[in-house]
Amino acid sequence: MRSIILLVLAASMPLASVAVAQSWRVGDGSYHIVARDLDERTGAGRAAMLARVERAAARLCEHEPLTRDRRACVAATVADAARRSSPLRIAMAERDATALAAR
Repeated sequence: MRSIILLVLAASMPLASVAVAQSWRVGDGSYHIVARDLDERTGAGRAAMLARVERAAARLCEHEPLTRDRRACVAATVADAARRSSPLRIAMAERDATALAAR
């Protein structure tokens, strides 16, 4: 399992730079994910943050040779990140509730 480091950049960074670089790799096992442009108090902001975390997790887990193993790695990595972030836990619950309601 890989780790994802969540980082909200300082206000001194220009907003144009934030829009271009939403995440970047730090070492072998983690990503910094920019959340400064998102309002995590809204459902849309939380969903966008979850999407960024899932994309970073997919990049961290692309070394796995089997699709099943990649999916398991991504799920474990996102779950690990969500344990440390209330907005991510809420976003996952909202997505699960929407999927359940759609059945």
